[in-house]
Formats: sequence, C-alpha cells, structure tokens
Amino acid sequence: MKIVKKEELLYIERRIRMEIGEISYGYLDPKWSFRHLRAAFTRVYFPLEGTGVLSFGDRTIELIPGNIYVVPAGLDFSCACPARLDKIYVHLTLTHPDGCDVFSGIESCLILKNCADITQKFDALCQKRDVRSVLKLKLLLYDILCRALSLTAPTDSEIKVYSECTKAALAYIDKHLRAGLHIQEIADALFVSKQGLQKAFKADLDKPLGGYIDGCLMARAELLLLDRALSVKDVGDRLGFCDQFYFSRKFSQTHGISPRQFRRIHQVFADETIVC
Repeated sequence: MKIVKKEELLYIERRIRMEIGEISYGYLDPKWSFRHLRAAFTRVYFPLEGTGVLSFGDRTIELIPGNIYVVPAGLDFSCACPARLDKIYVHLTLTHPDGCDVFSGIESCLILKNCADITQKFDALCQKRDVRSVLKLKLLLYDILCRALSLTAPTDSEIKVYSECTKAALAYIDKHLRAGLHIQEIADALFVSKQGLQKAFKADLDKPLGGYIDGCLMARAELLLLDRALSVKDVGDRLGFCDQFYFSRKFSQTHGISPRQFRRIHQVFADETIVC
C-alpha cells in the first residue's frame, strides 16, 4: 500500500479563500450615479428588473436582466441608473495564494450571458436561512466566478511553490494582521533574520513584505466598512489603529477618499458621531 500526500495542493486550497462582504438587494433610481469606483474586492451583479450602465476605460455596457456581471477587484469604473434598476449584488474577495484578489488586474467587466436560470436560483437561495441553502449559494458563487475566469486570457498559470519561510510569514500575517504589525515581529516569531525574511518574501511574491501587509490591511478595511453594524471607529479599532483619525488618514492616503466617503459611495449608512 502506498499513500501519496498532496501537501502543496492542500496548501494552495487553504490559501484560495472566498470571503463574502455583502449580499444585498438594491432598488435603484437615478441617484445611483457614481464615478471612479474602485475597490480591493470583486463585485457580482444580478440585474432583476430595469437597466443600468457601467463604464470603464473607453467602454460602456448595459446591465440587463438575464446576464450576470462580474466587476473585477481594482477596476476603475463608473455606474449610473437612467430610470430604475432592481438587482442583487455581492461584494466578495477571492484570495489568490499571493494575497491579491484572483480577479485583480483584469481590465474589463466580465459578462455571463443568458443566465436567467442562475439568477433565479440565486434569488431563491437568498431567501433561505438553512445550512444547505447557504452551501448551495456559495457553490453557485464559486461556479459563477469560475465561469467568469474562463472568459479572460489565461491568467491562472500554475501557482508558484513558495519557500517555507514565506509560507510561515503569510500564515503569521493572516493570524495577526493589524495596524502596527512590524516585519521585525514576524521575523522574531519565525526565528529568522529580518533581512532574510524580506529577501525570501520578495523572491517568492515579487513584492515587498511591508507593502503586502499594508495592502492586506486596507483590503480588510474595505470589507469591514461594508458592514452596516460597524462605525468607522469600530473598523479602526478592529484593525488595531490607535485612533479613528489615524485610521481615516491612512485609508485616505491609500484610496484617495475617506472611510465615510467610501461608505457613502457604496451606500453603507451607520450612526456615527465623528465625521471623517
């Protein structure tokens, strides 16, 4: 008898994760008009009735019932509603082992045509609260994302095998992500030199470790800001910022807008006493 363990495959499976930030119904009118929307998460739109418009680069596309639209993370786009648009929308991240969204870098909206049956199934599953329905909903989302990826140029080449040092660093960051997480802390926890850790990380992921931590922190901030139950102060506290104003300043430096502006654009409203 022989057992062949697929350790690398298991590692990759653990690193590719879908996290849903929001599933909501939008009943939109001409007030739904925003320019230069850009976020670290991917959007999935299911138009139900009416029409809307998305613009990116030199292209403009119409949101129509029967199609499903996947707006990649990082895409700079604008949206508008001429009269009325009812839709289901999902904000999610599908994390690549390197920490980026799998859809990051795709420069156009991906359109799955003639999917009215899938939209109906998704709509029905959104009405239920049992475990099986939630699992079916997630499976449906995975299938939609796989279909969307098949529309792009081949970007899913074989995933590079990382060094053990980089794997350990990624795991530590996942567990301890917060403002003030320093490279020296990670190096000490892994019993390696700071310089050696930075060199290994840059060689494996082709990005500096400090920049990776900041990117993860701000991506996490975006998802938390979508939670209507949390104030901006709550989000800053969860991420380990010493005060709300420092968090707002850091977020604005990265995104060009304040956390409150980000929430306003994404129609997230909460009771907050401090203006950011």
